[in-house]
Amino acid sequence: LIQYFPMHMGGSEVYTHTLAKLQQQSGNRVAVIIPHIEYYNPGKFIEQYVYDELDIYQYKETANPTERSIYAGKKKPEGLGAFLRLLKKLNPDVIHFHELNRSIGFTTAHVKIAKEFGAKVFVTMHLSFYTCNTNNLIKGSQLCNGKINVYKCTVCTYNSMFKIPAVVSVPLAKGSLFLNKLSIEKLLPKGKLTTLISIPSSIARIKNELNELVKYADQIIALTNWYKDILLLNGVPKNKITVIPQALAPGGTKAKKSERINRLAFPIRIVFLGRIQPQKAVHLLIEACKGFTAAAITLDIYGKEEDTSYYKKCRVQSVNQTNVFWKGLLDRDEVVETLAQYDILCLPSMFSEMSPLVIQEAFAAGIPVLASTVYGNIEHIRDGENGLLFDFGSAADLTKKIRDLIDDPNLINHLKSNVKSPRQFDSVAAAYAELYGH
Repeated sequence: LIQYFPMHMGGSEVYTHTLAKLQQQSGNRVAVIIPHIEYYNPGKFIEQYVYDELDIYQYKETANPTERSIYAGKKKPEGLGAFLRLLKKLNPDVIHFHELNRSIGFTTAHVKIAKEFGAKVFVTMHLSFYTCNTNNLIKGSQLCNGKINVYKCTVCTYNSMFKIPAVVSVPLAKGSLFLNKLSIEKLLPKGKLTTLISIPSSIARIKNELNELVKYADQIIALTNWYKDILLLNGVPKNKITVIPQALAPGGTKAKKSERINRLAFPIRIVFLGRIQPQKAVHLLIEACKGFTAAAITLDIYGKEEDTSYYKKCRVQSVNQTNVFWKGLLDRDEVVETLAQYDILCLPSMFSEMSPLVIQEAFAAGIPVLASTVYGNIEHIRDGENGLLFDFGSAADLTKKIRDLIDDPNLINHLKSNVKSPRQFDSVAAAYAELYGH
């Protein structure tokens, strides 16, 4: 991983830590390696520390991630030698990458070194980053099929990341492809124009690095079947891919029976849990709740207070809405018990998360999910059975689904009756153990 506990506690860290602890409890010697990136943390290097009885090792990475040659992949990270020395010290049988980067941190160059070291090498893909430059797999108003195409992906990047309209992005992409062939971007000074022109080479690099992963990794692990299909579409051999579905980590327990009783009372209690970021589309949910009274529905928002323009915008957007309440950050151990107090979880994401853990947590709490139609959601939510789906990016369609819940109070109970308890994470650890020993 690139970051770890206690400094960073994201979904990939929770997944990796849970897996590592279960592997340790099975009698294996387990260590976690992270880079110490001096550009971000000067003078705070700790070579080894212990977290939750796990040995965490750091190696020094001194490269500047903003340096053009590093960011463009023309120059390898400077910490590769330190990484190799650490491998020689630990002498692992298995090296398992859970996060890769395109500048510094862990890269495909690290995967190559791990393979040349002689260990078995595994890569778990927690994000669509490995095939999608925008990491959202959305093209305009449609889901993208995930096939890497330098021209089409360049146009999409201009549209979604730089907000350049199609009438401009199409000729700009064609021009950038032509200039790339002439290597013109190398002659230009650092700036937005150079960044735009270099997008085609960035897309080509994604494809090249995927091919390198196929070459050096013994097995690539996808968390979902939909992402396996995208990997296959991009030429990854079927025998190189293993699907190990997401599961509920220890600490996420089933809700108490008394908290799962059927109810027909108003207001309908909606909950959002996650990061307050544009991709999560909290603004869309607030907008959809605007047309209803507090007697009909309430919305509780759990998420860390952020000093960002988006967070502030959402707070301002809800200031006059008496049915919207901001609850702050929720401790991970309290998630399932807290979710059980609500009628439905809303996940209005505008990007394709691989397999949102919060869906598993909602199911463990016995409540259905109202979710947008992006890949990570539609693999788990069956519309009208264990949840409801609405067109991603559409506040109008989300409003309609909420209206359906109000007009038919029995719908909540019907959805709840079809919610199944999620798999427990020990099944994930067992699947990895079998894979390691194959």
